[in-house]
Amino acid sequence: MKYFFILGQNPTLSSAEIVSLLSDKTKFLAVSPEALLLLTEKDQDVFDLMARLGGTIKIGTILNAFDDPRPEDIAENIPRVHGKKSYFGFSFYKIDDKLPLKNFQNKTQKIKKMAMAIKDILADTGAAARWVTSKEKNLSSVVVEKNKLLTEAGAELIFLIDEKKTYLGRTLAVQEFENLSFRDYSRPVRSMKVGLLPPKLAKIMINLANIDKSATILDPFLGLGTILGEAALMGYQNLTGSDINPEIIAGAKQNLEWLSKTYNLKLETYNLIESDVRHLGNKLPPRSVDAVITEPYLGPPMQGNETDEMIKKVVEELSALYLAAFREFKKILKSGGKIVIAFPVFHRKNENLFLPIIDEIKKIGFQAADLLPKEFTDFNFLKITKRGSTIYSRPDQKVMREIFIFRH
Repeated sequence: MKYFFILGQNPTLSSAEIVSLLSDKTKFLAVSPEALLLLTEKDQDVFDLMARLGGTIKIGTILNAFDDPRPEDIAENIPRVHGKKSYFGFSFYKIDDKLPLKNFQNKTQKIKKMAMAIKDILADTGAAARWVTSKEKNLSSVVVEKNKLLTEAGAELIFLIDEKKTYLGRTLAVQEFENLSFRDYSRPVRSMKVGLLPPKLAKIMINLANIDKSATILDPFLGLGTILGEAALMGYQNLTGSDINPEIIAGAKQNLEWLSKTYNLKLETYNLIESDVRHLGNKLPPRSVDAVITEPYLGPPMQGNETDEMIKKVVEELSALYLAAFREFKKILKSGGKIVIAFPVFHRKNENLFLPIIDEIKKIGFQAADLLPKEFTDFNFLKITKRGSTIYSRPDQKVMREIFIFRH
C-alpha cells in the first residue's frame, strides 16, 4: 500500500520520526519539504499512527497517478452516499523539490479550475456536492475535520506533484490538533520558568528512540512531565523521571495524575525521584534503563542583548552539567541503550553557538547515531549538522534546540 505523509514545520525531524517507526519492510519512494511518499508491505493503521506521530500533519493513501488528470479521474474518487451531500476539497504539495514553482502553480491552477466540472459530474449521478475551499494555500487539519472531509461522505483529495506525474491521494487522518493544544494548555501545572517542551516535540523524541513498549524510559530533567506523559499515552508503562527540585517533582506528579484521569490511563509503574542528575548512578540500578529521553536545563531565558562573556559562561556551565549527566547515563543505561536529547543552540548575530562537548561525549562511550538513513543525505532541504544533529526552532527564538540521538 502506498501512503503519503504531509510533514510539519520541521521536515527533517518529521521525516526522521517516520523513518524511525516505519523503516522495516518499507520502501521510501519520494520526499520533499512538504511530503513523504512510501510503500509498505502491510496495511497501516493510520489512526494509530497519527495518534503516535508528533511531526506529521496528514496521512493518507495514494489512489492513482496521472500524467494529466481529468475531471472524471478526480470525480470518481469522491464518495457518494445515498441521501447525503458529498463534500470534497483539494490540497497541493510538491513531491519533487526541484520542480520549478511556475510549473507547480500551473498544474495546481489547472486542477482547481476543474472543481465546477467535478460538481456537475457528481450532479449527473444524483449527488449534490460542496467544494470546500480555504484562504490558505492548502486545507488545514482544522478545515479538513470541521468540514466533514473525513466522514464517509467527504474527501480531501491530495495532489502530490512532480515534473512528470501527479499522484492523487485521499486524506485518512489529520493531526489531533485539539488534543495536543488541550494537553499543552489545560494541564494543572504550567510554568514558563521550567521551560515548555511542546507535546509534539516530546512525541517526536520518543519515536526517535524507537524502543519497545516494555522498555524503561528515563527523563532525568523531568520539568512538567511532558515526555513521561506523552510516553504513557503511547502505551509505555515503565517510566522514571527525576529532578533536583522537589517542587518540580510535585508539579509533574500533579500533571501526570491529571493526564491519567483525563485519558483513563493506568499509570501504575511510573517512578519520580528527587535527585541531582550528577548523582543518578546512586539512585538507579546499573544498566536498568533502555532509553534516556530528555530536554535538560537549557540555561537562563535569553533576551538577545547578552554579552559574549555572559553566553560563554552559560556554555561552560551547561557543558559541565551535561558531561556529568552523560557519565551517569553510562552507569544506568543498558548496553545498546539510547539517549534522545535536546541541547541548546545560542543564536548570536549571524552565527549559532553550539555546546563543544561532542568529543568528550565520545570519550565517555557514546556515539551520535544517524537521524536519517544514507539514502536521504542527497536532499539539501533535510538539515543535518556536521555533528549529526538537527535544529528545532521557531522564528525569532533566542535559544534553539539541537536534537541528537546517542547510542551507548
